[in-house]
Amino acid sequence: MKILFLGILLACLNAFTGSTFDTITKYLSINNYKWYHYYSIGGTVALFTLVFFLIIQGNIQNHILLKKKVYYFLPLARGLNFIFVLITIFYALKYIPINIFTILLMTTPFFLVIFAKLVLKEKLNLISWIAIIIGFCGVLIVLRPNSSNINIYFFLVLLVAVSNALSFTLVSKYSHIASTYGFTFYGYAPLVFVSYIFFLNDPIFPSGKEFFLFSCSGVIMMISMWAFNAAYHVAGKYSSIISPFFFTQIIWGTLYGAIFFSEKISFTIIIGIIIIVVSGSIAIYNRNK
Repeated sequence: MKILFLGILLACLNAFTGSTFDTITKYLSINNYKWYHYYSIGGTVALFTLVFFLIIQGNIQNHILLKKKVYYFLPLARGLNFIFVLITIFYALKYIPINIFTILLMTTPFFLVIFAKLVLKEKLNLISWIAIIIGFCGVLIVLRPNSSNINIYFFLVLLVAVSNALSFTLVSKYSHIASTYGFTFYGYAPLVFVSYIFFLNDPIFPSGKEFFLFSCSGVIMMISMWAFNAAYHVAGKYSSIISPFFFTQIIWGTLYGAIFFSEKISFTIIIGIIIIVVSGSIAIYNRNK
């Protein structure tokens, strides 16, 4: 029971920190900050915070230095993919309401179930397939797509959801090669490195407020990444029970959008959210049944 509760707590932590990061990112993106200023400064603070924490714990070598050279490939490959993910998020939030952005991102569990079938060879029954199809119908209800309200960033966020699902599926399959801290460190480091290449070409000296926002966002993003990995690592056989709690990010995203960006919540959006959450929970819960 304690393991289950901890898994649920970590899932909720991921949802809260994920939406908090998205909110700060949206604020900075619409105020014309550059992504490489944002991620280089915030990411540096985040990585130093993680390393300092591991030094205090006295086991930094167990997490940062992997047992075999070949083990570095997957964590670093995820890190390279994460460059695309976070740059896409930075620009998408500039042009998409945060509540809609969060709903699109919450299609990740549907793709997670599909990749569990393709990569992990898990059984996927008819109920799960039906739930996945209904879930995507819920997304269409929310978006009500037409030529006037859909832009390229909607599709890029869906691509981020696909990318995240594949990434986490691979971590689940190869969790033995690195700890959750190791995956977090190598997932973040390539983005910071690439950001500095652009930063050195266009450097800034941030104000106290800018440095605070960049730093907080970087640390919050790192916590969100770690919490997701740790939730599934801790939960083990209870993964299907804790997974629906990741959908609480929709609640936070909707609240943040309404409070900070005056975004409206229509009855249609509420119906779509209910369909996505219910169908997603059913799809996840019926894995391997």
